[in-house]
Parts: sequence; C-alpha cells; structure tokens
Amino acid sequence: MSEKLLVSRRGGVVTLTFNRPEVRNALDHEMTLAFRDAMLAEAKHPDTRVIVMTGAAGAFGSGADIRAAVAAGLTPADAHRMLTEAFAPAIQAIYTCRWPVIAAVDGPAVGISCDFALAADIRLVSTRGYFAESFIRLGLIPDGGGTYMLPRLIGLGRALEAMFTGEKIEAEEAVRIGLANRVFSAETFAESVARYADHIGSQSPQALMLGKRAMRAALEDRHIADAMWREADFQRQILESEDGFEGFLSFVEKRPPIWKWRG
Repeated sequence: MSEKLLVSRRGGVVTLTFNRPEVRNALDHEMTLAFRDAMLAEAKHPDTRVIVMTGAAGAFGSGADIRAAVAAGLTPADAHRMLTEAFAPAIQAIYTCRWPVIAAVDGPAVGISCDFALAADIRLVSTRGYFAESFIRLGLIPDGGGTYMLPRLIGLGRALEAMFTGEKIEAEEAVRIGLANRVFSAETFAESVARYADHIGSQSPQALMLGKRAMRAALEDRHIADAMWREADFQRQILESEDGFEGFLSFVEKRPPIWKWRG
C-alpha cells in the first residue's frame, strides 16, 4: 500500500485517508490507484461494515495534481488515460461499494476530489469544509461523474450553477441544499465522524447492504410496484438468514442485537 494512502480499521469501520498534505491531498496516479485497490479490498473484508474516506491535515482533497501533471508534460492522451484507468475505476468503487461509504470532508473538496465525495452515500462536513466543482476555472467540465451525481443530489438548476461558476459551497449551505448530510465542529470533527460511523456500523449487516442496494436500484424504477417487490424479496432474504428474527428478539428483550451474518 502506498504511503500516500493510510488505511486503518476500528471494528467494522475502515478509514481510508488521502495522505499528501504538502499538496492538500491532490490526487496523483499512485494515490488514486492505491485508493481504488483499498476500496475494493476492504469492501470484501468479512468484518467491514462502513468505509470512511477523508483527507489528512485539514483538507479532503484539492483535486487532481495538475501542477505535477503539467510539469511531466501532460498530453490529452495522458489526461484521458488518467480519467479512464484511474479516476473512473476509483469513483465507481465508491459508488458501487456494497457497504455504506461516508465522505468526511474537512477543508476543501474541490475538482475531482469533490466528485470522490459526491460518490459516497453520506457526506459529513466540518465547519471549515467546503465543496467546489472548480473545473470551469481550467476551462473544463466535471469529469469524475459529477454530471451524473450532482443533479441527483441537489437538482439540475443548482448543479448547473455549481458547474458554471465553480464557486465554493460552504458547509451550512451544503447541508441546506442536500449536498451534505451534517455539519460538525472542526475542532471535534474526527471524534464526531467516528461516533457517526460506529452507529451505522452497529446496525444489521444485511439491512445495511440490501437497503443500500434497494434504494440505489429504486432510483431507476419507473413504478413504485417495482421497488416494493424488490423490498419484499430482500426482506424475505433477511428473515430467512442466520440473523433472522434477531432484530425482533433484541427489541422485545431490550438488549443490543447480536448480528452473526458476515456476508
């Protein structure tokens, strides 16, 4: 594993930390591939329940490492290769992960780093955090799935504005428009994120996995009946599993549930 990406585990919560603080965690080829590989590996780990991605030293990420790429003689072919062979697989690994993925945004999440955050299921932001689809400042369009994800999160009008202006969306505004889920104090951000992730990780593993799959799939359904048939099928799978009625029993017996299913 590259030193540019730190991987830590606490129970069922895995944290992946972009670690290039000298460039505010700008994404280069090595770190992006390391992140992709870690996402895929940790998603398959039998103990994983939640994946948190964040950045070191008060920055989620400052986008692609443009300065280094230009200094190395960037060509259009190089840019296309980076997008298709590194960035796209990494972002798809986030979006398609079977477990909940949390983006913990402390400081900037701009350019393609913003799109990494958009691919997560939940975005938690510190009081000093912000988002920016800053591609327009380079004469470019969003290229990390931003054109797909952003209008689904905040609506077409706001998404177009974010793309056309490249302006910052500060923490409170991000929550107001549905781009982020919660704001936590920058001083206690790591602790707040840990508590939040632990709470999600304590839930039924099957309910986490199948619930995410059901809700993602329902976005593409044309009729509510399609979603309800899927829900019934997934509910049956849960009730027929080893955990079965553990949720019911623990509720009745007023005790924490003991989940045995490991995927």
